[in-house]
Amino acid sequence: MSGSYPSVRWGVLGTGSIAQGRVIPALQGAERCDLVAIASRSSARANGVAARLGIPRAYGSYEELLADPEVDAVYLPLPNDLHGAWTKKAADAGKHVLCEKPIALTSDEAQEVAARCADRNVLVMEAFMYRFHPAWIAVRELVADGSIGRITDVGIWFSFRSTRAGDYRLDLEAGGGALYDVGCYAVDVSRMLLGDDPLRVQGAARVHPEWRVDMTFSGILDYGDAFATFTCSIEQEPEHRV
Repeated sequence: MSGSYPSVRWGVLGTGSIAQGRVIPALQGAERCDLVAIASRSSARANGVAARLGIPRAYGSYEELLADPEVDAVYLPLPNDLHGAWTKKAADAGKHVLCEKPIALTSDEAQEVAARCADRNVLVMEAFMYRFHPAWIAVRELVADGSIGRITDVGIWFSFRSTRAGDYRLDLEAGGGALYDVGCYAVDVSRMLLGDDPLRVQGAARVHPEWRVDMTFSGILDYGDAFATFTCSIEQEPEHRV
């Protein structure tokens, strides 16, 4: 307990690198957060990660963790194609969900996720962490109060290299590709800054001939009185700018 608010008891569905290296340490260091359980499809892996990171309970299936009555919310860092299904299962179990992006691979699935979570009265959020970063909060305030004038153009670049064998980003069936993995950041940032949804969108991709995923994607979002242009890539040197 911290102040007048109870701690949220967290479980983690998956043992991937982003969970182990970033989010689990953040949860363990945050006020009003108690990390109580982790799950993997392998009991041995779940037990090993739990022992190494000091997590009280480990489960050999995601279903077991969702059945734990002492878990209030789950963090979901699974491959992209599993996000929608497991978010809905978590909602059915009465758990609030922090899901890695993208929360779904289609518009229809995203609407299903939103409807299911609303019906089960649970909160759901994509892990767009910058929306809560003090620097970005300050930027949004400057835009909202007109201090920097009216925004007419937003340009975004997000690239890094991902050519490791077995990387889900290179697997079409797992929801791989640049747009799903990092292009979603660009789309969300432009919507955040311009405060609306685009009226028209257009894009072009360079698709890998063997893996069939978009290695580089460029898009234009028409907001009526403003444009956002972006390029995202999983085959170029790391560069992030807005």
